[in-house]
Amino acid sequence: MRQTQAFKEQSNILVVDDEPTVCQSVEKILRRKGYQVAQALCVSAALDTLETGKSYDLIIADLMMPQVGGIELLKIVRDRWPNTPVLIITGYASIASAVEATRYGAVGYLPKPFTPEELEKAVQGVLDGVPSEASDAEGMPPAGPIDVDMPFDGREVAMATSPKYVEHLTRSDVPLIEQRPLPAPDYCSKGQRACKRMAKQGMCKQSECPLIAAEHKKAAKAGVVVSMIADPIDVDMPFSRTEVASMTSEAYVNALGRSDLPVAGFWRSEVRASAVPKVLVVDDEPVVVNSIRKMLVRKAFQVEEAFSGKEALSRIASETFDLVLLDMRLPDANGLELVSDIRKRKPNMRVVIVTGYASIDTAVEAIKRGANDYMAKPFTPEELYSMTSRVLKRAVA
Repeated sequence: MRQTQAFKEQSNILVVDDEPTVCQSVEKILRRKGYQVAQALCVSAALDTLETGKSYDLIIADLMMPQVGGIELLKIVRDRWPNTPVLIITGYASIASAVEATRYGAVGYLPKPFTPEELEKAVQGVLDGVPSEASDAEGMPPAGPIDVDMPFDGREVAMATSPKYVEHLTRSDVPLIEQRPLPAPDYCSKGQRACKRMAKQGMCKQSECPLIAAEHKKAAKAGVVVSMIADPIDVDMPFSRTEVASMTSEAYVNALGRSDLPVAGFWRSEVRASAVPKVLVVDDEPVVVNSIRKMLVRKAFQVEEAFSGKEALSRIASETFDLVLLDMRLPDANGLELVSDIRKRKPNMRVVIVTGYASIDTAVEAIKRGANDYMAKPFTPEELYSMTSRVLKRAVA
């Protein structure tokens, strides 16, 4: 307890707000807990204070201030004093501003009005490096024994394995085998999506999904490269070189000797989409996936889908996507945890959390874990296209 108090007494905090009453209230609350607090009523005054050379352990800055606001201060601090954390407070809280502040490096986002306890908890969390509540609530199972013959705490086991392992433990301590949910009545395996024909007739007699064919045709109009590819075959072994390589390897095909019979050339055309953004939509609801698909295909996007976290990670590992639209709540995974997994596998892949359970806490946590943006359901086609375009342009810039 003495060590904690000594630490607080050494912690210097700078409060930046254009309202003197707010600065005074924050200072009163924090001084009562042993922190050393300085005030600044504008960004220029805050910069003058920082330039004196005194070190601050935390800056608490208001988002909306005359002339220059908290985001601009955040950018300056990030460039000039990168080791000084900034906590944003605001009376105009929104998911959009929380995402923006976190993207620029804010360590926390606290809406006004806040209680003394909420302020103290936020400040202590920053200075002590305590993980956010959103991460804890979404990622860890509740504490408590798992089984009477295995007296371990749920959190302890989760730290050594994973939260999903703990969730699947039975009374015999053996993980349950994952059972995939039955597909919806209107789900078409041929097109891998909800289909009106399946809903009405219960079957599809088409050899190829007409929706997929239409999408490929539309994507091709956006710009294609057509080329002729030589794929030689031997007349006494009528197999395509490409076909054999796909079943074995290129090294195996290169090592094959030629017979004394002539080699016939097999030519085929290849149509490859050019500059068409490829998007992976990860959501367990086919109707949501289908709706997003319809919206983006109109704008010449190539859209693929995954209905579980496991399927999403498998596709991401083997394919390249320009953007992943990721639902936060999936049957077998938490979207926030998947963001971290995707970042480890594909650091440059853009990821946007899309959720019907939007909150400022989860928005901040998503950006901290590496998401490029965060969007709440429901949304309009214009909002979806604006967000996807913004994320893709930001990646190119």
